[in-house]
Amino acid sequence: MTEIRLDEVCLDYPLYGAYDFSLKRRVLGRLVDEPSTARTLRAIDGVSLRARAGARIGLAGANGSGKSTLLRVIAGVYPPTSGHVGISGTIMPLLGLNAGVNLDFVANDNIDILLRIGGHVATRESIDEIWAFTELDERMRRLPLRMFSSGMLMRVLFATATAFPADILLLDEWLSVVDESFAAKAEKRLLALVETAAIVVVASHDQGLLKRVCNEIVYLDKGRIVGTARPQPRAGMATNPRAHP
Repeated sequence: MTEIRLDEVCLDYPLYGAYDFSLKRRVLGRLVDEPSTARTLRAIDGVSLRARAGARIGLAGANGSGKSTLLRVIAGVYPPTSGHVGISGTIMPLLGLNAGVNLDFVANDNIDILLRIGGHVATRESIDEIWAFTELDERMRRLPLRMFSSGMLMRVLFATATAFPADILLLDEWLSVVDESFAAKAEKRLLALVETAAIVVVASHDQGLLKRVCNEIVYLDKGRIVGTARPQPRAGMATNPRAHP
């Protein structure tokens, strides 16, 4: 059964370079050997969350509220400092498409690497299909990504990240691309993935989007859950066939 389980999850960031600028240290710093004090920032604070097949969860809150960080904890990018994270099902994390990219490698090799990182078999056919989706010139496949514009790079990374369906779809903001024509194509693919995934968790400032896509909105502030809401279902919204395992 596809499921996300978070039990009292906390995540602390170490603060590097947070020095003590007290008068004592500045005057006597070279004479007094004081033990260093580890300093941390609590980014996620006691979050408990359950999501089963059919869940469409929106994460809302101001910048710095913990939305993106919580997605990365669910994806396994950040191990929690305390608490428990349990995931059942395959995850597609669209959290920052350049993760795992080597700009010095050619486009074809980066696609191959990203597919393998995602646990997929990189075949010639799958790479060809991904490249066709980008609508970029065939000759660019043999160029290093460093030579790509930001828009072209986004096309390659988006096409690769969304090439295969997953049980759990994690979205950090509603992804956009540079040119308008490809943005429409990208949104169509994302909407298809949202409809077929068992669980979707999306972080966004766009309340209208969250109300259209999600059946529960979780509000965060300073890494804590401070409220939830259940938007009314959209009229005519397609039923996810995987919502009832």
